[in-house]
Amino acid sequence: MGRGAGLIVTACLAAGPVAAGVGLAIGYDARRAEAARPLVARDQDYAGASACRACHPDHHASWRRTYHASMTQFPDRATVLGRFDGTPVTLFGATATPFERDGRFYFRLPAIGGEGPREAEIALCVGSRRYQQYFEQVEGPSGTIHRRLPLLWHVAEARWMHLNGAFLEPDDDDWSRHQAVWNLNCVFCHNTGIAPGLKPVAGTDDKRFDTHVADVGIACESCHGPARGHAARYASPVARYRAELGRAGPGAQAVVDPLRVGQAESAALCGQCHAQRLPDPMDKVWTFLDTGPTFRPGGGLAGHVAPLTRDTPVPPPGAPDTFRQRFWSDGTARLTAYEHQGLTQSPCFRGGRFSCTSCHTMHAGDIAGQLAPDRLGDRACTQCHDGIARNPGAHTHHAPASSGSRCVECHMPPIVYGVLEIHRSHRVESPDVARDVEGGRPNACTACHIDRGAAWAADRMRDFWGARYRRPQARPGGAPLDASEALTSLHAGDPLQRAVYLAALGRPDGAVPPGARGFVLANTLVGLGDAYGAVRFLARRSALSLDRALGLGLASDLAAYDVQAGRDVRDPALQALLQRFAAAAARARLPPPPDGAFVTPDYRIDLDRVRPLLGRQASNVISVGE
Repeated sequence: MGRGAGLIVTACLAAGPVAAGVGLAIGYDARRAEAARPLVARDQDYAGASACRACHPDHHASWRRTYHASMTQFPDRATVLGRFDGTPVTLFGATATPFERDGRFYFRLPAIGGEGPREAEIALCVGSRRYQQYFEQVEGPSGTIHRRLPLLWHVAEARWMHLNGAFLEPDDDDWSRHQAVWNLNCVFCHNTGIAPGLKPVAGTDDKRFDTHVADVGIACESCHGPARGHAARYASPVARYRAELGRAGPGAQAVVDPLRVGQAESAALCGQCHAQRLPDPMDKVWTFLDTGPTFRPGGGLAGHVAPLTRDTPVPPPGAPDTFRQRFWSDGTARLTAYEHQGLTQSPCFRGGRFSCTSCHTMHAGDIAGQLAPDRLGDRACTQCHDGIARNPGAHTHHAPASSGSRCVECHMPPIVYGVLEIHRSHRVESPDVARDVEGGRPNACTACHIDRGAAWAADRMRDFWGARYRRPQARPGGAPLDASEALTSLHAGDPLQRAVYLAALGRPDGAVPPGARGFVLANTLVGLGDAYGAVRFLARRSALSLDRALGLGLASDLAAYDVQAGRDVRDPALQALLQRFAAAAARARLPPPPDGAFVTPDYRIDLDRVRPLLGRQASNVISVGE
């Protein structure tokens, strides 16, 4: 090799590290690519979840698998759960067709809200666990907004459903009823680092949206706080090593550790979203709609937001009873997204230690409930109440292995509605039959002992736990107290009572033996005729569960019963189901139904007793969102 050639080789070798560095610099940068997506802007001290991954890969991975991470997503074939296959969907009096074209997703919509038939492209997907909603992007006088579309995809049912049947409200064929604007509502809790960007238009009285978020979905900085300064400081390996050695210096802890803050501050981390709320003070609403909420992790909610209560005044022009309808009469929340209110009402909270992280974790366990693996089942409670754990039967007066000895069944009963499901109350308290029945609230005892009346349940509580437990004197609306509490509420209660008890009827671990639940199924079938689509949905699910337990062979008929079809389809189908049930019950020779079960000896509905109860629903017409 000549001298010239040697110089060339030497130059190339010397340039190698530089070339490699240039290659890395111009290679794929996940953070830059993420920040360049529509809606994403990180100009409020936010770094984005991808900035956390380099130093915290395990935590990033455990967060990424949660439903928080996928709460809001841009549409593609991996994120869109619905079946956009061109099959028309007819619900609530009209037809839409979901379809895919060139890797993009659309609905062909009927005329809605003053707009003619059109195609709407999916711009955002919201939700991924129970159901997924879809939003289109609209350019107009209000700026760039994202507007909710009428159909949702129900994950467990694997079918399209209409939003008009997902909330607790009477059937309504108005397809524009739930055209919510994402920028005004969903953006606040389903994303991170929110700036709705509602600003005045110069020279006019108008305002326009220019909405941005640091991350779509609920990401690291929602709980740990804005982390741009933290990420910049620890980009240096030297700074990281110093921190590991405890020599980081003052001000180095620039992000919040939820396990190292006070009780109220810990609860506020979750309460910023899991507490329906109003700005505090109310005139701060314009700040929220421009630069976003003022709360930051590590602080309390006061001075930023005020969680709603049953007695919170409704800002005009809202209906005066809007907030009251979201709570049971004793102030217990009956909708999801009020978990913070339940937590802070709990006697456990007054002890100064109990908070969300007493039971839940973001980075371990089953993502469905995000319960810490070492706090599953009774251990969530016995970590503090260890004396009860040593002899649960002495406390519960139920068989230790039965559902009656599970802490949450009595102290956190499922009495909360949300996303076509009934959830556990987060107000940890003791059941009280008189309080619940007189207040029109479902009772934990009678949700399990569905063949029993309120007086029986109150007497058992008095026998077990003392004279302070009395019989209820009356039920709101005047329905009788001499029959099954669950079944009476199912027929005569308001929509939330009906939904809660219908869901309870299908539980496999109830006190009535599986083979004796024929009367339960008969009453559940009545729920398929409810005027509220969400109530019918829960009735159908429980009916399928009860049919499996009884082995009556009604599964195919129940599966074919479309709870969102029109009455012209549903009514004949329900009549046929009731006839088939009576015939199947006769063949199965079911045991006689108990007294007060609203069923005749041949397993037909006792219409003379049920009709007056159904008539009481007219005084309980309410509409509640989520």
